[in-house]
Amino acid sequence: MYKKIFAKVYDPIMVHIEKGIGPKREALLSPLTGKILDVGCGTGVNFQYFRKDAQVIGIEPSAAMLAYAKKKLDQYPQIKVFNLGVNDPKLDDIIAPASMDYVISTLVLCTIPNPKEAIQNYKKWLKPNGKLIVLEHIKSEGRFYGGLQEVLNPVWKGLADGCNLNRQTDQYILEAGFKADEHFYLGNKLRWIQGVYGLSD
Repeated sequence: MYKKIFAKVYDPIMVHIEKGIGPKREALLSPLTGKILDVGCGTGVNFQYFRKDAQVIGIEPSAAMLAYAKKKLDQYPQIKVFNLGVNDPKLDDIIAPASMDYVISTLVLCTIPNPKEAIQNYKKWLKPNGKLIVLEHIKSEGRFYGGLQEVLNPVWKGLADGCNLNRQTDQYILEAGFKADEHFYLGNKLRWIQGVYGLSD
């Protein structure tokens, strides 16, 4: 029941946030062509930004969230969706290694139970010249705000369907062997990372 309620209110809650990050999504996603994997596609927020000539696979572990995404698919015939999480072994039958031109990770690594495993899967699926596209919130470097995120995280995680405030996702990505082609930190109190990453040689 909780997941159904969360899925129903997600888009209305995100309206004001999307006014700020929507243009960033568009700048990151609208130029992309080829084979694209949209990880944790949720209610299909990214769908409007994908080109019609792209080949997009969207994966989402929440059936309740995916139900809202499926309602949008008539507008986007280039997109296929699957009710699977990024670390589900069933994806091996859908996504071949080194087959994706782009992997999209927008507001998802905060929620995935094992983000480091997910990033390793990103590496596995990307072509040698493929790119990881990231827009994620991360832990603040400031002592006060970083400490506040640690204190609030257990409550926030319960309210926000597993979202973590205190993950150092930028470090996880670099530690996994990615290199930053474009890399921006946004904000101070609540930090965001926006980036395009390639595989290290």
